[in-house]
Amino acid sequence: MTDLRKLIHLSALLIPILTEVTSKTVVLTAMCVTLIVYTLEEILRLKGRRLPVLTSFTLRMSRPEETAGFIIRPIYLAVGIILALVFFPISIAYASIGVVAVGDPVAAYVGGKIGRTHVRRKKTLEGLIAGFIASFLLAALIVYPIAAFAGSAGAMLMELLDIPDDNLTMPIAAGAIMMLVTLVVS
Repeated sequence: MTDLRKLIHLSALLIPILTEVTSKTVVLTAMCVTLIVYTLEEILRLKGRRLPVLTSFTLRMSRPEETAGFIIRPIYLAVGIILALVFFPISIAYASIGVVAVGDPVAAYVGGKIGRTHVRRKKTLEGLIAGFIASFLLAALIVYPIAAFAGSAGAMLMELLDIPDDNLTMPIAAGAIMMLVTLVVS
C-alpha cells in the first residue's frame, strides 16, 4: 500500500469528526455525491477524457495494475463507511470506521516493513497482528473493550480474506460483530 493510499485510509478518521460537527445526513449526502463524482470521473477516464485534478489524483493513488480498468477500491471503502453509518449505532459505526481507517494501513505498513511470515499472498502475520492491535486500541476508546477485541479480530480476518475487498468488508464485519457482542454483553 503506497503512502498516499495509507493517507486516504487514515482520512476516513475524519468521517466521525465531520459527523459530530455537522450531522450524519450531511456526511452521508457528501459521501454519496463524492461517490457519484468519482464514478463519473472513472467512466470519463476510461473513455479517454480526463478531469485534470481528480484523474491525476486517482492515478497517483492507484497501483499500476489497477489503472487499466475501473478503479473500484475507493468505492468499496466509501460504501463500507456509508453502510457502517447507516446500519450501526453511532458509536459502533465510528469504531468500525476507525478499524478500517487504521487497521488496514497499519497492517500494510508493518507487513511491508518487517513482515516475514506470509499467511496469504502479500499478507503477513506481523502485519495482521499490528493491524489488529491498532484497530483494537482505537475501537476500545469508543466501544466496550470486548466488542473492540472481537470486531478488530473479525476485521483483520476480512483483511486476510480480501473477498471481494477488505475496504468494504472490514467496517461491515467489525460493526456487525461489535453490535452482536454489545447486545450479548448489555
